[in-house]
Amino acid sequence: MALTGEHQHPDIKIFVSAHKPAVFPEGNSILPVQVGAAKAAKRFDNTLHDDEGENISCKNPRYCELTAQYWAWKNEDADYYGFCHYRRYFDFADTPHKENDYGEIIDSYIDSQTIKEYGINDVDIAKAVDGWDVITTPLNDTRRIGGFTNLKQHWGADRHLRLKDLRHMYDILCARHPDYKADADAVLNGHTAAFCNMFIMRKDIFFEYNEWLFPLLDEFAEHTDFSKMDVQTTRTVGHLSERLLNIFLAHKQRTGANWKIERLQCVHFLHPEPFTKLEPLQENPESIVPVVFAADDNYVPMLTTTIYSMLKNASADRFYDVIVLERNISDENKQNITKFLAQFSNAAVRFYDVSRYLAGFNLTTSNAHISVETYYRFIIQEALPFYSKLLYLDCDLVVNGDVAELFDTEMGDNAIAAVPDIDFIGNLNMKDGIRAEYVRKQLHMRDAYGYFQAGVLVMNLDRMRKIHTVHEWLQIASKPGYIYNDQDILNTECEGLVTYLDYSWNVMHNCAGRVTGVFDFAPANVYKAYMESRKAPKVVHYAGFDKPWKNPWCDFAPLYWQYAQETPFVAQMYAAISGVQKPEPPEHHDRAIAEDSPIRKYVDILAPTGSKQRELMKVVARKVQGKK
Repeated sequence: MALTGEHQHPDIKIFVSAHKPAVFPEGNSILPVQVGAAKAAKRFDNTLHDDEGENISCKNPRYCELTAQYWAWKNEDADYYGFCHYRRYFDFADTPHKENDYGEIIDSYIDSQTIKEYGINDVDIAKAVDGWDVITTPLNDTRRIGGFTNLKQHWGADRHLRLKDLRHMYDILCARHPDYKADADAVLNGHTAAFCNMFIMRKDIFFEYNEWLFPLLDEFAEHTDFSKMDVQTTRTVGHLSERLLNIFLAHKQRTGANWKIERLQCVHFLHPEPFTKLEPLQENPESIVPVVFAADDNYVPMLTTTIYSMLKNASADRFYDVIVLERNISDENKQNITKFLAQFSNAAVRFYDVSRYLAGFNLTTSNAHISVETYYRFIIQEALPFYSKLLYLDCDLVVNGDVAELFDTEMGDNAIAAVPDIDFIGNLNMKDGIRAEYVRKQLHMRDAYGYFQAGVLVMNLDRMRKIHTVHEWLQIASKPGYIYNDQDILNTECEGLVTYLDYSWNVMHNCAGRVTGVFDFAPANVYKAYMESRKAPKVVHYAGFDKPWKNPWCDFAPLYWQYAQETPFVAQMYAAISGVQKPEPPEHHDRAIAEDSPIRKYVDILAPTGSKQRELMKVVARKVQGKK
């Protein structure tokens, strides 16, 4: 590399292979490449493409990320060539990070914070690359991964990789390059290797490596029948290149190349997908009633029942924007919910993953019947910037009136409109003084008799945004000591900024006889208003542990099942009541001793199926084979 009086920074190009849309760190050194672009259903707008210029893009199903490597070799010029994947990057920072047994740092999202933490920027990349000839991921020990004594055993343990293919490549390599045999034996019989097909190489080394590598892979592919292979086994060529990289470097070092080789940690991002924001609907803004729910996959039947009850009583003159905040609702359940609720032409049902907002916060609940999803209401003000006001409803209730009336509540400059919490207020008047003491020590409210129930809320988001940022709300929620978690926090932070609703909008059912055991301790006017609301409830809230899908005899249960039985998830609710648990996904297990094994007939005699001897023999056999 020529110098002109002062040190020149090398031209480093790190190509990031991607076959799915992803977030990519920005920088002149980082070049995303869509692999398999020649046959892709959709062409990415923000990447290079491996089917331009001289390429092997059509071979991507077999060659995997190697199509980007080939494309860069033939079409790009740089001093250093590097390769990462859309979910795996080198850690260019100079601070070590904790790895798992597979030699990877596990993190969640590619964002400004993690990009900084792992030094995925031009400056840190140049600093990390400078002075090295080759950089790979760390040498990983197969004994640490799964007790495999060498790379051949590690390969054979993969259900989709065949030892005959590894042997085939070994034979091709030894025939083409006899001087590599000793290195192939050393690597394949050894127990350490750099995995992931990630590396950075000086230009001359990179070209030499490709001129050696691709003829080997092409000969293997030319003489291999892929027609009956499953999808994963079809990717054997890509897996072989991982082993060949280690053999190539071992040979060069043994024969005197004396390259300076650095091993950088590998960070694996679990969620590299783009962060998609919700957009405002194109409906007439004056007709829209935005309603937000929060649920997980286990709560899908109840979520669906609540939304169905709401839309069944909705006004034909209004349009309801139903937004479900979630983290793990399956695509299948989302499709089933959307398809079922499509019968309502005056509503849109949308799902929004809030995982990114919650990352880094330790959110727990103090009651078994309260889930972490309860905190999602703190995220709304940022997740839905186009709304200044909306409704939030819990999923353990049914709506028996039109929530458009609720949404139209005049709030002035108040942050929240809600119904007073008769349970909490009743407890305040108890002789034991426990709840009053809790208010004094933990909540510090000026007037705890104004405490509201947070399962039905009209939220003035503009006012909420002035009180706290999302980060501040979640920081407060992370503090211990709250009995009712987010509800306590909303009450303390919004005190004096509350519009109180008629009790009919949040009629809490008689959980465990609380109407005459707790509610009747509330001030007389509060208790009277509650009892009157039970006659014509617009919302029945099954707050507490006594739920109609667990106890069909509970208060207001017939009203609940009137709606629930019409949903596509009613069979799941019946099963839950009957004590039938949702089964775990079935897992296929390989036989510890194969059917065609010559020792199997003796095993069947000495250790019959179902016997303790049989189970012990399975454990021993799997241990010997390196299986779990």
